[in-house]
Amino acid sequence: MIDWQSYGPIYTVAPGIKKIGELPIIEFDEEENRYLNLKRKAKENIYFDEMYTSDHDQIICKKIQSILSKEYPSKLTSFNNFQELGFVIQEDLAVFHRSNKLIALHVSFPSVWVPKEKIGLTFAAIHQPVPGMGSFLKNEQKYVSMMVEATTPIIRYVWGEHYGYFLCKEEPLPSSTKVMHTERQTFVGIPEADLGLFLIRKKVMLYTDTSDDFKKWYQGQIKSMSLEQKAYKTKDG
Repeated sequence: MIDWQSYGPIYTVAPGIKKIGELPIIEFDEEENRYLNLKRKAKENIYFDEMYTSDHDQIICKKIQSILSKEYPSKLTSFNNFQELGFVIQEDLAVFHRSNKLIALHVSFPSVWVPKEKIGLTFAAIHQPVPGMGSFLKNEQKYVSMMVEATTPIIRYVWGEHYGYFLCKEEPLPSSTKVMHTERQTFVGIPEADLGLFLIRKKVMLYTDTSDDFKKWYQGQIKSMSLEQKAYKTKDG
């Protein structure tokens, strides 16, 4: 199932930040084994910038362990570092430094982007390919600070489409098969360490399996896009 109900009636690149409310910060579901097995099969999914240190590593692990202990007190998880951490939760992970730099990635389910091309980049450089983002990128430090200072987690949702695989390349499909994906992006700040954690919870569904309500909503999104946005966001653009 995908999280399409959380989107508005027309397409926008506005951040759409909201409070996390009663949602868990980290989400486990009946697909846990599938996600974790695919993560172990993934290649070229873990990257570090030279700014990343062993102190950062331990601070992040301590933060995630505290979240897991609070949200899932009876669940047994074990990890000693960032690399191991990424293999025990269904979310992908990114780490931003307050200096406006992406310093760590553990991403097995990228949505039509290449993780190794993003490590070490600024917020603006990462999002530069997205049509319509110009006005937001002028205030990039504002969004970096928002991530780092998010001691109460905040979330946003994004959606897209891809072809030829289901959740990731390790689940191949015919090249013409259209898959819809959504991401719940959760920001968890560690301001005392100048770090912002970025958790990406991806969900997928074959377009042919989506409801009539979804297809109607999807067509409305497409019609509201500029030509540049269609070219970026859809295969038929």
